[in-house]
Amino acid sequence: MEVKSIMTTLSDMKVIYPDTQVKEAVRIMLSANLTELPVIDRNGIFLGELSMRSIICEALPTYIVDGSLKNVNFSPGLFKFEDKLRDLLTAEVRLVMKKNIRTLTPSISTFGAVTLFSISGDETAYIVEKDGRLVGAVSISVIFKRLVE
Repeated sequence: MEVKSIMTTLSDMKVIYPDTQVKEAVRIMLSANLTELPVIDRNGIFLGELSMRSIICEALPTYIVDGSLKNVNFSPGLFKFEDKLRDLLTAEVRLVMKKNIRTLTPSISTFGAVTLFSISGDETAYIVEKDGRLVGAVSISVIFKRLVE
């Protein structure tokens, strides 16, 4: 089975643009019970993804994100985390989004998608046409749902 037969289509997805304010993107995520959103340009070209995790990682010191500090209880500067996070909320998505996101084509098999999920650790993949246009997304849960129906 190809992922195009089970993917969530773009018309049923929430998307944001690189010039969207991070605060607005977070509001969209919270209202839709999502933790990530695809970022596209005005022509529908997939540019990347903004996730709550990427926003938090941007607000944290590098030595915490990269795992250098094993115990954060005594970390200097953590009191500044909330200030940094507030500053990020006023920034544009383009400054915080992840750009190197693995994508799939609509014709990839569900087996191929699951294989990539197992390698990458991701649970969602964006489906992109050869010209770069975002056409949908597929998740592990959707694949399982199809299997148990």
